[in-house]
Amino acid sequence: MNIIAIGGGSVAEGATESIDRELLKLTGKSNPRMLFIPTASMDSEEYCVGFTKAYEGLGAEVELLLLHSGDDPAKIDRADAIYVGGGNTKMMLEVWRNAGVDERLRKHLERGKPAGGLSAGALCWFRVGNSDWPKYEGIPGVNTDRLDCLGFVDLVLCPHCRDEGFRLDEFREMMRSEDGVGVGLDDCAAIQIRDESFRILASQPGAVAHVISWDNGELHEEAITPGEYQPLSSLTGRITP
Repeated sequence: MNIIAIGGGSVAEGATESIDRELLKLTGKSNPRMLFIPTASMDSEEYCVGFTKAYEGLGAEVELLLLHSGDDPAKIDRADAIYVGGGNTKMMLEVWRNAGVDERLRKHLERGKPAGGLSAGALCWFRVGNSDWPKYEGIPGVNTDRLDCLGFVDLVLCPHCRDEGFRLDEFREMMRSEDGVGVGLDDCAAIQIRDESFRILASQPGAVAHVISWDNGELHEEAITPGEYQPLSSLTGRITP
């Protein structure tokens, strides 16, 4: 399994370029076929144009999977790498499950091919996400809430921790009732999961990951800066009192 989950930042403006290069490098190919899945943004044409321009500029051959237009999910099977765009995570997962995309993505990862994405495209791979789906559904006064995701990685994830002022506090509070460990990502920070190891990446100075859990009513939190691979199991160990 090789997943790069990015907390946020504009792909089109090059904010995450160094992380994007790492994702492409994982394919081992000089001109990899990158499949962009913009389901969460309702297949936004502007988003597709910006992503395509950015990744073609990095040497990729970009293909789009436009599920809202009836596109064939079998495109997943021939991709060298997959990138999932941001938007409404809850709606995206519902569309995926109805189309069998979730199982195709699982098989893609089992074949050793890399995948990743930003915001909704970061959350989807994890067991639970801190998502802004309530805003998309017009629920007044609610910014974020928990969302069961694909569960390929047994962690809780939250994006946009630095750039959305409310996000980190709401994630801390959500983790109070969640089992296990949560990882919050600043914009332009990413967590790469490589089998049983992980590392933090950043495309801008100061972008970090926030590791959060609760024990007997006490909050445990640590910021992790970009660095070398560590055992995935150490995410739990580092916050044990």
